[in-house]
Order: sequence, then structure tokens, then C-alpha cells
Amino acid sequence: MLEKTRPATRDPLHISPDDPQRSRLFPRGALLGLGLLCAATLALVYPGQNLMRLLSTSADDGLAIDYLRHLVDLRGGNIDLRLMLAQRYMHIGKSQQALDTLRSVHTPQADALRLQIWKARWFDARALGKTKEEAQARQALSALLQRTQPANFNEWRDTLMLLQGLDEPQAVQRLTGMLTRFLPLPPAAALQAARLLVGVHAEPLAAQVLFATAKTRVTEAEREQLIEQAARALLALGDPTQAYRQTAAALGKGAVAPQMAWFMVKLALGANQPAEAGDWLRKAVDLDLPAAALGKALTAAQRELAWQVLLAGGDLRGAVHIGDAALAQQPGSRTWAERRAQVLEWSGQPDAAMQQWIALLRAQFTRHALDELRRLALALHSSSGLDAYWEQRAAHTALTTDEWLQYAQALEVRGHPEKAVSILRQAAVKQPEVLTSLAWLLGNMGEVDASLATYAEALARGTLSLRGSIDYAIALLQNGQFEQAQQTLEQTQHLSDDTPCHNAPAAAVITDGSAAAQTPPCNDVDLLAAHQGLLGDIAWDMGEQRSAQSAYGSIWNNPQLRDRIKPYQLQRFIMLTQKSQGDAAALRLLPQAWAKAPSEALALLWLQSLVRQPSAQGIAEWERVVLGSAAGAPLRQQPQMYAARAQVWRALGRTDRALADLHEALRLSPGNTDNQIALLWMLIDANQLDALRQDVALYSRSLQGLPNGLDVLSAAAQTLGDNAAAVRYGQQLYPRKKTDALWLLNYGDLLAQAGDSRRAQAAYNQSWALLQKAAASGKKSVGKTTDQELNALLARLRLSHARLDGAGQQALLGQLRDKLRSGDLTGPQTLQANAAIADWLLRLDTNSAARWWLARRVLTPAARQSIELQMALRAGDREAVNRLLQQGAARPLLPQDRAEAERVAGRPLQALATAEKVLETAAERGQDNPALQALARQTAEHQLALAHRATVTLEHRQIDNVIRQGPVLRLSLQLGGQWRLQAQASRQSMHSNNTAALVGVPSTWSDAELGLQWQGERSQLGGTLTHNTAVGRLSGWRIEGGTQLPGQVRAQLEAEHHAVADESGPLQIAGARDRLALRLSRDFGRVWANVSTAVMSYDTRRGNPLGHGASTQFELGFWFRRSEPDLSVKLLGYSNQFSANAGPPLPDYAPLVPGGAAPNAAFFIPAGDDVYGLGFGFNMAHSDTYTRRWMPYAEVDVLQSRRLGLTNNLNLGLHGPVFGPDQLSLSYQRQQNTSGLNRQWSLQYRLWFGR
Repeated sequence: MLEKTRPATRDPLHISPDDPQRSRLFPRGALLGLGLLCAATLALVYPGQNLMRLLSTSADDGLAIDYLRHLVDLRGGNIDLRLMLAQRYMHIGKSQQALDTLRSVHTPQADALRLQIWKARWFDARALGKTKEEAQARQALSALLQRTQPANFNEWRDTLMLLQGLDEPQAVQRLTGMLTRFLPLPPAAALQAARLLVGVHAEPLAAQVLFATAKTRVTEAEREQLIEQAARALLALGDPTQAYRQTAAALGKGAVAPQMAWFMVKLALGANQPAEAGDWLRKAVDLDLPAAALGKALTAAQRELAWQVLLAGGDLRGAVHIGDAALAQQPGSRTWAERRAQVLEWSGQPDAAMQQWIALLRAQFTRHALDELRRLALALHSSSGLDAYWEQRAAHTALTTDEWLQYAQALEVRGHPEKAVSILRQAAVKQPEVLTSLAWLLGNMGEVDASLATYAEALARGTLSLRGSIDYAIALLQNGQFEQAQQTLEQTQHLSDDTPCHNAPAAAVITDGSAAAQTPPCNDVDLLAAHQGLLGDIAWDMGEQRSAQSAYGSIWNNPQLRDRIKPYQLQRFIMLTQKSQGDAAALRLLPQAWAKAPSEALALLWLQSLVRQPSAQGIAEWERVVLGSAAGAPLRQQPQMYAARAQVWRALGRTDRALADLHEALRLSPGNTDNQIALLWMLIDANQLDALRQDVALYSRSLQGLPNGLDVLSAAAQTLGDNAAAVRYGQQLYPRKKTDALWLLNYGDLLAQAGDSRRAQAAYNQSWALLQKAAASGKKSVGKTTDQELNALLARLRLSHARLDGAGQQALLGQLRDKLRSGDLTGPQTLQANAAIADWLLRLDTNSAARWWLARRVLTPAARQSIELQMALRAGDREAVNRLLQQGAARPLLPQDRAEAERVAGRPLQALATAEKVLETAAERGQDNPALQALARQTAEHQLALAHRATVTLEHRQIDNVIRQGPVLRLSLQLGGQWRLQAQASRQSMHSNNTAALVGVPSTWSDAELGLQWQGERSQLGGTLTHNTAVGRLSGWRIEGGTQLPGQVRAQLEAEHHAVADESGPLQIAGARDRLALRLSRDFGRVWANVSTAVMSYDTRRGNPLGHGASTQFELGFWFRRSEPDLSVKLLGYSNQFSANAGPPLPDYAPLVPGGAAPNAAFFIPAGDDVYGLGFGFNMAHSDTYTRRWMPYAEVDVLQSRRLGLTNNLNLGLHGPVFGPDQLSLSYQRQQNTSGLNRQWSLQYRLWFGR
């Protein structure tokens, strides 16, 4: 079947109104009936609506009221009519009729009208003072408001305000809670509500309202304002912490406006949250701004707040920065300056704080700032702070004497003694008590005269205390015014001193003749003891023993002062007592002194008194009192005690016990030379030769360096018959024995035998002077001639040769003959007289014919020849010496004198052989004396001078920028007699070590020299031809000579032409030098000196003039030791001055300059310099001499250069023999001088041959 077609389904939303399928709510007939009903209703109502409209818009209140009253009567239940009628009554001021009209209406609109009426009545009654009406209105309003339910915020606000006026707290509380119905409020309403709520003490609700509105869509400014007011509402509760917590939570972590941040700073600070306050502060302002910028960015209140926040948070550095900012904005703000000072101290910068207080004080003095400065200065021990403190005190307050002194001390500690002096002088005008301290300070400053004058002023003004008098006396002592010092102390003995001890200056007390620092005592007793002690010390040093004894006695005899006497003063007092009252008085005093102040020195002084007044009972009492006491027990281990007691035993004749004590002293202290000397003297006196010989061998080494030791060793050597030792000791004894004429004569003989004729002659001259002085005194003994008188006469006769004329010598000889003829002389004395006459004849002057006649009668011809030879040697007469040697006149001469005669005669080889034989014989016999030592040195020099020698050297040398290295050959041949031929040749590689300064240096260096030298006894002369090849060839010559001038001055002169110039690298390889030099030198024993000067002219090797120069050098040296190993020190200096010609460039030498530019003269000529310094040498006297063993040597010069500053020279080496007559040496030299850095090391082998 076919399916029936169905119509398409239509969307119900698109059915047309006339669609029959549309659903219908009412039938069409019903709809028509409803329409007719509505039309009838409108026809009835419309006229009434028009009337109501008319009544509401009519301006005629009376008409409206009449109509409305009529309508109300017709329609009594119509509320709207009553409301309109009530409003018309209110409009015309008939509030009671309005109330009556509304009596039956109980709608909110009616209540609102009633509320208006009663409000008006309440206000009017209050204004008119109608209490009854006011109360009635209040009651009615309260009743109305109790049941009021506001519909919106405005009604709530008005109601709340009315309730507040009515003073209905319960109603207010009920009403406030209703506000939550209207939340959130607009920002303005919220702010208004908050103010009202805070007014009724509903702060939490106010905050809630504000926080709620802040969460809505408001501007950032409104939000922050709402939150701020919420915070203020919470603050009204008195809980700042909670207020801060809620406010911070409301703001969150985001950025806030600076004004809000400042508010939060205050809020956090009030909540005792300093750290968070600091965070808000950093949001409010950039604290890292410079101080000036930060000061401008902040107001005064903000700076104050920031200061408090940073301090509360412990950010002291930030607080200081705020203080700096405030001071930058308000430079004169004292408050901020004080705050800054305080925080600087808290932040660990007390020095800066102190400086701030100083600045405050200097700007304006206040006691607070002064106290703060003093507190910090004392805590920091700051002298500058105390200085500023006292400066302000002195300027603004009156100082006491002690305070003036403290001020001065602060200035002195600061290193401003001149200021201290100035303020003390200022204070002294009114307070003379400061004069003593002023004088002491002036003395410390070296103003001696001013110091003494000030002390004198203090004494004159009566303010010099006992302590001051001590200081005054010490100042006088230091100025050499001993008498004035003594007088001052004598004048001030009556003074007392009650000055408190405060930083008293150290005084100096004379002890054993020297000043020693001592802290002044602090009470009258101590001061008086010190005063009298110093008075005694001065009197002691001045030799006024009575005054010294009186002063010391005033201390010892005063029971209060006795304990304060110093040990050395007590010892002096005892010694003075001994001198004035005898040893017995001293011995009576010593036991008391020992009981009061036992000491080792006192015990020894007791023994010394017993030596002068020996007694067995006395030494026994000493041993009982001293050694038997606890204080004296340690003396048993003191060698000094045994040595002193030995002298007592010796005085008592107990040599055995004396020697035993000395041996015990040496056992305790083997190195004590005083006891060694005492032992040897005692052995000499006891004539115990075996013990003496043994002990001399034991102690001679330690005693040879001591004057007293030489005395006893000399006496011991003579006692034992050791003449060689006597000679050695005699040489060392001379300084002490030079006033003993007979000893000097004997010493001269010893020196003559030792070959030291110069010193022997000096000893003879000195002895002669002393003998003549004694003879001039005219003292003669009566009766027989004494040994002393005879010895003096014989000594005068012996020494009269060349000192008296013939008549004078004959007079002495006549006196001797008279004694021989008189028979007054003993046998030994007669032998002495005859020997003296023979000795006198031997010393005759052979130029006198009469004396030759007398000599021929007494002397043999051989003796006469010997005398003539000696005279020829003295005169240096070569021909006479040669003739007499051929005649055999040298046989009576000493061996070393024979070698000298052969040398003077011009027989150097024979003289050398004789000297070698003499030295070998002396070595075999173990002999040694200065004459032999001198002969050995002279022989070694002659050996080297007469021998041929060949030298090969490998050297590496740097002069300035030029380095050359390679072999150097030298040959020196002795031609016979006094002539020597010398030759030198070298060929070395060469290069520049600084191509930035010098290039084009040839690769090889060739040099050759050939010379001839003549050597005389006192002079020498030599000439040399030279040739060199580097940058061009250079041929030249050199002449040099030297001679001995009068006064033992050695002069040397040197002239050279076209010589190699080593003053700079370019000069060395391309220059030539002409020079004239003079050198003078002299030895003064251990001291030597030399000075030299030279002038130079420089040219290129092609003849171009370069410039000129001048040099002056000096050395002053001292030998600590001249024998091996020698030690020396020297003061040296030189001044080198150079000037370059201002000529045109030299294109021929352009290859030497980096870059190829033509150099001028300044390229070659070095810079001048002035140098001085100190040099030290070790074995430098033997650095170039032949030695039989390996020997190191070194020289170091520490120099101060005008151009280079502090520099040094170094010379090190080692040399010694290899196979015998040869020498191998290794040396290194380094100098920093005019030519720059010079270095050289060399390996050299030298061979002597032909001898």
C-alpha cells in the first residue's frame, strides 16, 4: 500500500496568529467579554485618576486638603489619600493634623512621614528650649525608630545619625549590624559609613565595610584610600598589630603608591614590626639614592620617620645614610648631627662618631657634646680626641692645674709639644703650679735654656715642688751645670710634695756617674730619699766627699728613709765613712748595713775594707755574719767572693789560702780574666815558676787582649826569661807604659831587635823627653848613687846621640866619669857605666872628625865600617852601600838588615835570595816578629815583581748593551834589573743584548797591547802602544808613571790617546778617548785614603768630536785586620760629568741605531752621575797576590746614586795554586754605574816562571 502523505512538521516558534493549529488560552467569545468589562472599568475610574493627578500637582494646599478630606471621608481605608493629606498638612505646618490623619495608617511610608514630623518637632523644641515638647518628640522618635527597617544605605545612614542624636545606644547597636545587608557599598558611601561606625565604636564593622568595598572594582587610589581608612578604624581599637596584619593582607605583595607605603611604614612601626617597616620604607623611597638626592626626596617628617624605622630595624648603616641626607638638606641641623654621631658609634665607627662630636663642638659648644667627646676619646684612647676635648674645655670652661696638665699631656702624645708648651705658658700666668711640667716638657723638646729658665721661675715663684726640684737638678746635670744642680737641691731640701702622681715624667738619677731613668716617687718620704740621694750622687761626682757623705748620711740616719737608700749609695756612704773616719769606722758600719740591705756588692766592700785593715778576727767575723746568713749563702757560688777573700788572705800573709781561693774562683768561672791576672801576680810574687809557667800557658790566650793581662803576661815572661814573648807583650803594653822612661828605653831596644826601627826611635824619643823633664826638676839623693839615678843617667847618655850637641853629650859623659872616679859605684854599676860609654861611641856621627878620632881609639875598623854602612842605609846612598858591601861591611849586620842592604845596592836577586834564607831559618827555629813579617811580605812582592808570568783568561763581559766573550792572553817578561816587557792580545765574540737600543755591533772584537815598564825604588814609569778593532780601527798609546812624594804620599799620573772608551756601549765599539788622570794615595797605618781626578775627550774612530767628561773619585778606608784574612770597610764616592757636542748627526754611524737614523753625539755620550756609599771588603788585600793556599775574596759596595737611587757593586772571587808557582782564579764582578749595567765573570790561569 502506498503510504499516506503527511504534512511537514512546523516549528512551534514560527506559527502565525491565524494558524488554525495555534493553541488558545481563552475562547474567542470569552476574550470579547473581558474586553467589554475593561472598557466599563476604565470609564468609571478615569475621572478619579485625573482628580488624584490634580491634587498631587496643585499648588493650592487648602483646596487640595478639602478635596482630600472629602475623599478620605468617602474612602476612609484609602492609605494613599491619607498619605497625601498628611503631606499637605506637613507642607502648611500642621503637624498634628498630619499625625491625626496617619493615626490609622501603619505602613513604612506613614512611619516615614511620622519620623519627619517628630524630627521637626524635636529640632524645634530643642531650639526653643521646650523641654516637655522635646521629651515628647524624643519618645515618639524612639518608638518609631525601634521598628524602623531601612531599605537602603541612605535610610540606614539617616536613621543612625538620628539615633545618635537621640542618644539611643541600644538602638544604634541594633541598627549598625543592618549595614551588612547593603555591602559592598560604593567607595564614597563606604567611607561615610566607616566614619559613622567609628563614631559609634563599631570599628571592626567599619573596617569590614571598607575592606569589602576595596575588593570591588575601584581605582587603585580608591582602593588604597579605603584600606588606609580601614586601618585607621582598626587602630581606633587600640590593637596596632592586628590593624597592621589585616591591612598588610588587604594590600598584598604588589606595588603601592609612595603615600600608602609611608602610611604602612608608620603602621608597621606602630605594630612593633621594624623589619617590615623597613620593607615598606624601601617601597616608599629609594634609600640607595645619594645623600643629597635622598635629602631632597624626603620631607622633614619622612626623614624623621625613616630614621626611626632604620634604627628600630637595626639598619645602622642606613640610619647613618639618612643622617647624611638630612644634613645635606639641613647642614646646620645640630639634632641630626648628634643623631648621626650616636649612630656612627652604634654602627662600630666610634672614630667617625668622635669626629662628628668634634665638629659639633667647634660649631657650637654644649656640655652634652663635650661629655660625649670625652667618653669616646677615653674609650678609644684617642690622643686627638682628648686634644680636641681639652681645647674646648680650655676655650669654654675654667681648668684646674691638673686639667691643664692633662691637656698638655694630650697635646704631647699627639706629637704637638709646641702646642703643649703654649697652653702651659698660658696657664702659668694664673696657675704657676704648671711651671714645673712646662719646664720638663721644654727640656724634652731640646729647648734647654728655656727649660732651665722655667724651672728657675718656678723656684722664684715658690711653686717648685720637691719632685720639680729633682727634675730641675737633673736638667742642670744634663746641661753640665753640676754646681747649680747641687745648689738647687740644697735650697729645696725643706720642701714637701703632696702633688698626686698622674703621668709624672720619668726622671733620671745619677748612678755610678751615669744618668738612669727612674719613675718619680709618689710620697714625701720617697721624694725626700730620691732628693737626698741625687744630692749625694752629684756631690760624689763632683768630688765633694763631705757633702756626699752628709747627703747619704741624711738618708741612712733617718729611720723613715733608711729602707729607701739605694745599694750603691749605701756602698758609697761606707766608702766615704772609711775615708773620713778610717777603716775601723767602716767596719763598724758594715754589719749594720748588711743586716739592713745585704747584697753581694756590700759583702765584697766589706772584704775590701779587710784588705786595708786585715785581721784574723775581722775575716772570721765576716765569714760568720755574711757566709753564715741566708742572704750570704749564695756567695759560696760566686767567684768574686773567693777572689776578694784571697786578697785578704794575701794581706794576712796566708799565700796558701789565697791561692786556694783563687783556684776556687777560677773553678767556678774559668773565663774570669780578673781572677786569672790575680793568680799570675800572686805566683810571680811567690816565685813559684813551675806553677807560673803552667798557668801562663793556660791563660795567656785570654789575657793578651786586656791591658791588665798584658802587664802580668809581660812580667811573667820576664820572670820566666821568655824574651820573645816580652817583646810581643811590650808592644801591647806601650799605651799604658808610655810615661815610664826606663820602660820605654827597654821597649825601644826590644823594638830595635825586632827590626821595627821607626817605633823604636819613637820610644827612644819619648823616653828622652821624660828623662830630660825629670833631670830638669833637679831632685838628687844624698850619699851613694841609687840604681834609679844611675839608670836615668845611663839612659840619658845612651839617648843623647843626635839629641844633644857635642857639649851636651860631653857633659853627660863627664857626670858618668865623675861617678866612676869617685868610687861611689858598685861593681855592677861600674859595668853598667862602661857598657854605656861603649854604646855611646857606637852611636857617634861619623861626619865629625873629632868623634871619628875618639871612635878609632875605642872601636875596631870592622865596627867603624859597620857604622858607616848603617849610616849609608839610613841615607839611601846606593853607591856607598854597594862599596861597603864589597868591602865586607855587612858581616856585623842582622840577617834581615843584610837583605835590605843588598836591595838598596841594586842587587834585587841577591837580596831576594838572602831574604828567603833568613825566612827559612826563622821558620825552622819557630821565630816570628814584626820585622820578619815585614821581610816576608817584602820578599813575596819582590818574587812576584822579578818573575816572568803568563796569563790566560776566559772572560764574559757586559758593558752597557754590548756583550763580548772570549780568551785574553797576557805575557810579562822581566828584562833584568828594573825593566819589564808586557804584552796582551785578545780576540772575542761580540753582540748587542738590546737591539732596541743598539744594533750593527760587529761580531768580533780584537785588541792588542805592547808596553815597557821601568820600576825604581821610589818611582815607576811605563809606556804602552794599543790597537783595537771593532766599528773601525783604533791605534793609540798610554803613558803612566808614579812616585813617592814627601809625607808618604803616592802620586800617579796617566795619559792616554785614542784609547778604548768603556763609558757606554756605543763608545766602546765606535769611540775613542783621550784622558789625563792624577791619583794621590796615602796609608795611615790601618787607615788609607786616595783621591783621583781625570779629564776626558771623546771622538768617534773616524775623528768626529763627541764631547768631554770629567771624573772625581775618593776612598777613605779602614783595615779591621790586615793579615789573612783581611777585613776592611771604606767610604767611597765619585762624580762623573759628561757633555755631548751639539754638532750635526753622524750618518756614518746610522747602522748602529735601530731604524737607521743618523745619531748625534748624545747617542754615544752617557749621562753623568754622583754616587756615594759604603763598601766592605774581605781578603781584598790578597785578591791579586800569590798565595800558597786557596783564598776567597769579596767586596760589596752599597751606593746611593743621584740617577739610579740605591744600587750596589759586587766583586766575588776565589784563587789559589794548582801545581805550585801558578794561580787559578774564578771571579765575578757586577756594577751599576754611568755606563749602565756592567757584569764580568772570568776564569784565569796565571803562571810564574823564570825564578
